[in-house]
Amino acid sequence: MMTGKLHTTRCLCSAVLLISLLVPAGLHARPVSVIFDTDLSSDVDDVGAIAVLHALADQQKVDILGMMISSGDPWSASCADVLNTWFGRKNIAVGIVTVDSVTDESKYTETIASSYERSGKHAVNSIELYRKLLSEAPDNSVTIISVGYLTNLAALIQSQADDISRLEGRQLVEKKVKQLVCMGGTYPSGREWNFYRDSQSTAAVVSSWPGPILFCGYEQGRPVLTGAGLRNTPRENPISRAYELYNGLTNRPSWDQLTVLIGSAGDQPLDGVPGLFSVNRGVNAVGDDGSNRWTPQPDGPHGYATFTLPADRLAEKIEALMASSVEKAVNSE
Repeated sequence: MMTGKLHTTRCLCSAVLLISLLVPAGLHARPVSVIFDTDLSSDVDDVGAIAVLHALADQQKVDILGMMISSGDPWSASCADVLNTWFGRKNIAVGIVTVDSVTDESKYTETIASSYERSGKHAVNSIELYRKLLSEAPDNSVTIISVGYLTNLAALIQSQADDISRLEGRQLVEKKVKQLVCMGGTYPSGREWNFYRDSQSTAAVVSSWPGPILFCGYEQGRPVLTGAGLRNTPRENPISRAYELYNGLTNRPSWDQLTVLIGSAGDQPLDGVPGLFSVNRGVNAVGDDGSNRWTPQPDGPHGYATFTLPADRLAEKIEALMASSVEKAVNSE
């Protein structure tokens, strides 16, 4: 049986290998500034994505500016705050959706929110937080990573000038956001959960977002199975506990973790990463029922990622990042 120290070392080494794969020499002058938008509730890959995001922050590859909740689950924001606090980043502000939103029963959010330390801060209006974070950021510097419903983003681009910024939402996004990286849709066509649960917001964002959008589709994450490896991490951490509550610490497709990898892999819109993923350029169109259809176009404003690394290798790398974030947080207690 592998000892805890050897296992930890192996996980950390694997995570470092992933970072070197994701970030070619000279790509990052500074960490990618990320706002993370999640429907943390109905599935558990959102929890895995938060673990990956914190692992990349530990490696100084990303700077987490804030987290937004697109789910109407009343426990989602507190669950996100618990995870951020547990990873040693209790300063991360959490925004909650304040318009009509999709609400699903969760297997884990209430338990996680009630069982671990929180920062003590209250969640705030997501649109006000978006506007504050963007107004304070340098121009063309922010990557928004969305792994849930597009409810917040639709409200953001429809927001009006206020005391936070004299710019309307579309103008603020156009000035401050480098790219939107979105888990949603199926490519080249299909009907996927994140898109159809709030199809009106999806159509509004995809058709009128004032900047490039890079999509990670359902078909990319489905064969990349992760989560069971968390059995080898120290017990009673909230990441493993969430997977245990959701599916008994068995594997689950890694849609959201892959989207985090794409969003943090570089800061050039619609660029691929050699050896990891390529980008197909074109235009994405969303129907009234939330289905999407892709039209190839060499200079199109949209792109969808196709991973070139095999699914088992992607799973191994994601598991390593998830484990490394858990191990680091446990060892820092």
